[in-house]
Amino acid sequence: MKRFRSFLIIIMAATMLACQPTPEITEYRQEDNTMDYQHISGEIPDLYEKKEVLPDGIQLKVKANVVKPDGALSAGTVKRYPFDVSSVKRLGDILWGNAPMYEYYEPKHELAEYIVACREQMEAAKDVLSESDIAYIEMTLKDMEAAMPNAPDEGTPATYERIFGYDNGFIKVDTGKGRQAMFQALSSEHRNILSFMDLGFKKQLVEEIEPLHVSDADAERQAKEILKKLGLKDQFAVVKTGVHPINHTIVDEVLANKEYHFPQRHERRYVIFMRKIGDAKQVYSEQIQYGSTDGGYDAAVFWEVMEFQFDNDGLVSFTWQEPGDVSITQENVSVIDLDTAYEAMLSYLKSSQNRYTYESFDLPPEKITISIDRIELGMSCVLGVNRTIEAVPVWEFFGEIEYMDAQGNVSYVNLLEHRLTNETRGCYSICTINAMTGKRIDRGLGY
Repeated sequence: MKRFRSFLIIIMAATMLACQPTPEITEYRQEDNTMDYQHISGEIPDLYEKKEVLPDGIQLKVKANVVKPDGALSAGTVKRYPFDVSSVKRLGDILWGNAPMYEYYEPKHELAEYIVACREQMEAAKDVLSESDIAYIEMTLKDMEAAMPNAPDEGTPATYERIFGYDNGFIKVDTGKGRQAMFQALSSEHRNILSFMDLGFKKQLVEEIEPLHVSDADAERQAKEILKKLGLKDQFAVVKTGVHPINHTIVDEVLANKEYHFPQRHERRYVIFMRKIGDAKQVYSEQIQYGSTDGGYDAAVFWEVMEFQFDNDGLVSFTWQEPGDVSITQENVSVIDLDTAYEAMLSYLKSSQNRYTYESFDLPPEKITISIDRIELGMSCVLGVNRTIEAVPVWEFFGEIEYMDAQGNVSYVNLLEHRLTNETRGCYSICTINAMTGKRIDRGLGY
């Protein structure tokens, strides 16, 4: 039973022209080439454009909207703190109230419903699934069928007092949606997470699916109500919104990896928050999020995120990872200007981008274009002395690494997952420059 149980947990949980010259403002420039942000904020352009040729014919195209903070920038420190029983209970009271809680288990009726749903989807997608896909899915379903005779009909009640002692911190919560919700609580030196998944069970997974009616404004309003109840509304800011398709089953997951979706899909609207540093927002990056949670980045990389997801029935997912308390050590800090940050970014690309970067993809470098479409000045957390966490202003260059084939079709290079994709991620960081020192920050290492 361990085999399919862990897989179900993964499936449920899853579900990232020439430039206008910048006017010289010598009266505010300091010896270290930084300037008081409050004095130069009005001089930062709204649109920044550049073109360069990198080694081996790789193109760099910058046509970027420039995002600036509304208020002053600061510097500070962040101290991780662990989740405890009282914080879990407070969240539980808000998200599910008095709903019954159980030690994690797979009830017999959920297994039966899951197997039937998968077989219906396999039939509908038989022209898309390969023989190896079908064999993989069938192996999992047969494991479930073999476990059904011994699967329990009811669960063992769980308590808040023992929640961190349960296997992997998982419990089930009966919120009345047919399929019980899943909650996870983990707390360790470098891994703190609270995660709630309440997708319910949708009988229609292929056709006759109700469209998503929740707007960004609706989702943001509902999320802020929860933050208000947690007493955190003024401490967090929205950094990204959008729509995720819901992968209800292993078939959904396999099809998603093939970049195929049924014509109709269940969807959920997401809102992502990050903790503010002073009055300024942190910058959000898709691959940093994936790298910090999936083990691709160093464990010391600090990345506090709170994500809410809603469908037409309300909240279906909540995740809060790596909480930390912020202490401001310096207000109204000075930063390098955009041209200086650009030159630092360009220097990094010239040293890191060449034919060897894409050799394992078997892609000709002259067909590669690094396209930067957004530049943001905001806050981020880096690793300091003795592995402390420091909050500093950064210039973040966002975009995509594009590959154009002989037919003119464009795909995107995902260096973290080492694959090509037809879909953009929207918040892919090309380079991060420390806005106080002008040095590049290696996101994978945290400094």
